[in-house]
Amino acid sequence: MSVFLKFRLLILACFSFVLSGCVTLPGHRQTVDEENFFLHISAPNLAIKNEIRFNAEKTEFLFLPERAQIELVVADNIGKHQLTMKKYQESVVYDYRLNGRKTTFGTKEKQWFASQIPLIIDKAGLKYGPG
Repeated sequence: MSVFLKFRLLILACFSFVLSGCVTLPGHRQTVDEENFFLHISAPNLAIKNEIRFNAEKTEFLFLPERAQIELVVADNIGKHQLTMKKYQESVVYDYRLNGRKTTFGTKEKQWFASQIPLIIDKAGLKYGPG
C-alpha cells in the first residue's frame, strides 16, 4: 500500500471521526455528574423537560411528562442508591436499587428520594409547585 493511499485513508478516518461527534440523537438530555451525585434527564425536547414539576413541599413529583425519564445515582453512608423514574400510563414508575440490588420503593426509600429533590431542582433547574 502506498504512503499516499495510507495518508488518504488516515485523513478519511479522522474526518469520519470528527463528523460522528457532530451527530446527536433527537431529544433533550441533561447530565449532572459530580462526586457521589449523578443525574441524567432525558426528554423528547427541552419544552417537555421543563414540564417536569415537583410538589410545593419538594417531596414528590407533581408531574412527570410521558417519554421523560430521570436517572439518579447517589452514594452516601447507606450505600449506592440508583433510581430511575418514568411515567407509565397515569403514574410514575420508580425502579430503585440499593448497592445494585433491586428493592421495593417503600416509605424509607421515598423519604430518601424526598431528601434529594431540592438538589435535583437546584442542579437541573427544574421547577416545583403548580406550572
